[in-house]
Amino acid sequence: MMAAAHPAVSGLLLLLETLEDSSISSTEQVDAYLTISSRLSGEDGKEFAAGVGKQFTRLCEVFKTHLSSLDSELCNAALQALGFCVFHSNISAGLSELEARQLLVTLCEIAVKSTDKNTCTRALWVISKQSFCAEVVEKEVQNVLTAVETILTRDQQSVVIEHEALNLIIRLIEQTPVQMGESAVQWARLVLPLVIHSAPKVRLRAATALEMGLPLLLQKQPEVAGIIEPLMISKMIQELQKLFTTKNETYVLKLWPLFVKLLGKSLHRGGSFINSLLHLEELGFRSGSPVVKKIAFIAWKSLIDNFALNPDILCSAKRLRLLMQPLSSIHVRTEILGLAKLEVWWYLALRLGPQLSANFEQVCLPLLQNAFGIEGSVPPGTPCRTVMTSPNTTPVSMQKPVTFPSPSLTVPRLQLNSSLSPLPVIQAVQLVGVEVLLHFLVGPEVTDLVKQNKLQLSLDPLQHPLINSPSFFCKNAGTLITAVRDAFLSVGKLGEDAMLNLIWKQTGRR
Repeated sequence: MMAAAHPAVSGLLLLLETLEDSSISSTEQVDAYLTISSRLSGEDGKEFAAGVGKQFTRLCEVFKTHLSSLDSELCNAALQALGFCVFHSNISAGLSELEARQLLVTLCEIAVKSTDKNTCTRALWVISKQSFCAEVVEKEVQNVLTAVETILTRDQQSVVIEHEALNLIIRLIEQTPVQMGESAVQWARLVLPLVIHSAPKVRLRAATALEMGLPLLLQKQPEVAGIIEPLMISKMIQELQKLFTTKNETYVLKLWPLFVKLLGKSLHRGGSFINSLLHLEELGFRSGSPVVKKIAFIAWKSLIDNFALNPDILCSAKRLRLLMQPLSSIHVRTEILGLAKLEVWWYLALRLGPQLSANFEQVCLPLLQNAFGIEGSVPPGTPCRTVMTSPNTTPVSMQKPVTFPSPSLTVPRLQLNSSLSPLPVIQAVQLVGVEVLLHFLVGPEVTDLVKQNKLQLSLDPLQHPLINSPSFFCKNAGTLITAVRDAFLSVGKLGEDAMLNLIWKQTGRR
């Protein structure tokens, strides 16, 4: 007695017969395709997919017929079923390399030639969902990107097509990174304008593509920068400012570091372009939202990294003054913002590397003052020999709002105002400040020292000692000793005894 076929398989055979019979109405064939799609995405999808896999060569023959049909409803139903089929790797594996490549070519042709936006969208969707072997897809990356470029540069655009095109680009970034790296300039031209799209779902997908593809774009950074800068000058910065003022602050500030990284050394020229870019960050720093302000602080790291591409740029007085503006001028009042600002400040100290010592007064002294809530600052060029607060300096609470240089073609600037009220005491910041002091006193050897004393660090250690010569210590001993005193008075019993003991011993050894 012959064994009965599995229900899933027998059901599929009936659907196949319907699709193969040219005498059956297109309505019934559409229903057959929709049933296949529903079964593949339903509860018994795994079992049904196994049956489809065994019959996929046969099914592909009807796909070829119906994908070229002038009946858009039948064509779209076939595309939908095809998408669910090739999504399953055990089904798509049934095609040979030549068949898979031919299918990708066919889908690209349908997407480009179709005048029906639903058909175009479905064809792009199938490519974005396919699970073909990467070695197969990589040979068709250029053809696929050319098709996407043709579609996205048409005069008339559709939100659903743009969204699906971005999904396809993201899929190729995941699946064929080498080839997408080689073609980075081509797809960057397509993605970048879409990050300011009026439709939220399109711009969010474009931002995702930009973020995921960043390592690939950086391989072609000079060429990509040549695309971004004119785009930003002509339209993007203005549109990003509009987005910021319409409650999309987080979106804009998370894009900002991506632009800074992709622009690379082109930002080192100074001028009006970097000033307009800095204005986006300025909006973040001025925001009344702690969440937005924190994101602005973290985004500032990318500018530090950018200037660090050239150590001479990072250590130049003008650029360092720019990097210090939000750190020294913005007085925060919450623990979250205090720790975020301290994190970025320490990041700057790390990136300065062996030049940190030379910039002690510009970077380290105000960092200690900020950590322990001490009012006052030391004007540039004033020796810091005895106290952290210069007796000739007007207290912060009496100062006028900080005014930075007027717009210049060569000097980047931010326009920020400091708070006029007294600095708040933030205990969490003070405790991290104690660790900062330990790093300053000990240098790179702090890692071994804390292991011996069973302590844990929250900050990455310096790679170069701050106290790098007897003359440096003689010059700044008063400041460091005063900082130790202020640290002990600030944290009191809240401080970790072992860490405070280490600071005391290291101060004595100096």
